Amino acid sequence: MNKLPADKLFQTYLDLISKQESEEIYRLNEPVGEGIMKHSHIARGIELVYSELESYNPNYQAEKKEVDGLEIMYIVDGHGEFELQNRQFASGEKGDVMIFNCKTSVKKAMLGKSGMNCISIILFTEDAVSFLNDFLGTNEFSEARFFNEIRKTDCAVTFPCGELLEKLFLETIRLPGAYSKLTVKLAVVHAIILLIQKFRDKDSLDIRTRSDTPDAYFSGSIGRKVQNVRRIINSNLENEISIEELSAKVNLNRTTLQKNFKEMYGLTINEYRTKARLQFAKNMLASTNYTITEIAGRCGYANASKFSQVFKKHEGCLPKEWRK
Repeated sequence: MNKLPADKLFQTYLDLISKQESEEIYRLNEPVGEGIMKHSHIARGIELVYSELESYNPNYQAEKKEVDGLEIMYIVDGHGEFELQNRQFASGEKGDVMIFNCKTSVKKAMLGKSGMNCISIILFTEDAVSFLNDFLGTNEFSEARFFNEIRKTDCAVTFPCGELLEKLFLETIRLPGAYSKLTVKLAVVHAIILLIQKFRDKDSLDIRTRSDTPDAYFSGSIGRKVQNVRRIINSNLENEISIEELSAKVNLNRTTLQKNFKEMYGLTINEYRTKARLQFAKNMLASTNYTITEIAGRCGYANASKFSQVFKKHEGCLPKEWRK
């Protein structure tokens, strides 16, 4: 499996624009969406794909189940909301890492109004483990322990990218140079090792639903502050944090926050919170035995009646009907 099984998928669903020694560039055709993907073979069992997407209809992703592997996606710009084949939901924004395993093929994707640019490291377990051991001269890596928790879960994983990991991802799209191929390979291997280490710390992420890591309040650009508001909302869906409180947490004027949030995500803060709560509710309806009242409370609604009213308004049916 030294070549990406998805080569067949690229050639079937995408239009080849150019082919060089180490990379191919494809244009998405009408069934798949609009945008460009650049695919590079890194090593045995490891592929790199850079995507600039305007729209995306992942009608071929169910075929991912044929292999044992992972897609590790770093969102360079924009954001995306993903409905998985198993009715779970996941979302990511600029600066986030999302990881999809072979069980979590995407059924539907909704990108931000400006699209989404992302870098994906695609791993095929058996070959990737073999390559890493050979390349690094070790027996440290094994299939049984290779992103074991993520490969077993039935949901996607999303978390903010740290500074070093972000630098490594961006290193993979640097301009060509005398040693650029080697630099890219080293950056990809380094990123994989960092992520393996991260997920061996079982307390670092909640991979079943959403991250419960403490809020980190960033200083800096307005864009980063607005992104952090989104993280705060997603980490506190059970709480009714006011816009004034959100503004204070990120040290941003309320009017500026509301304006920039709407421009970035195409929704007001309250509209986004409702959407995030309903996505979280649908995850629990599909994968747990919680009662409607319990789910309502976990999603920030005072009672089941109010929750059901909002759910029916947006989804067209009551929660118990959706669950059936």
